[in-house]
Amino acid sequence: MKHTMHLSGIGEIPISVVEVSSVSFRLSGRQALALLRILERNRARIEQQAEDERDQEFGRGPGAYPAEIPQKIKKGDARIGKRAISQNTTYQRSIDGKVTAILRYSNGAEQIEVTQRIYAQGERRPGTAIVCVHADDVDIL
Repeated sequence: MKHTMHLSGIGEIPISVVEVSSVSFRLSGRQALALLRILERNRARIEQQAEDERDQEFGRGPGAYPAEIPQKIKKGDARIGKRAISQNTTYQRSIDGKVTAILRYSNGAEQIEVTQRIYAQGERRPGTAIVCVHADDVDIL
């Protein structure tokens, strides 16, 4: 079945799908591989758009309104307790720690709370730091 998918910053791209319902669509292996190739070709534009979205959120958070306090989920999510890694330069350093909570906003946006070990200059024992990152900026292992 031929359909189009809208990707912000890129526009409409034609895709072929096996099955479509009102909530999801299913791709075959070849179709999924073709979509990955299209996304890879447009990676620079997609990353730039993600940076622009983060810049718009700067100082206000990803919620529906600036001072929104997210729901903090500390139990019941499969990601909690797993290792989170990011080499993203948005955060000025790499992130490698454990997921301790999920911050969920009313508009569906999520941030991941990661606790990681840090070393202070001249200290032998590590301390801990908590970092909140966008859910799409970390790989969870």
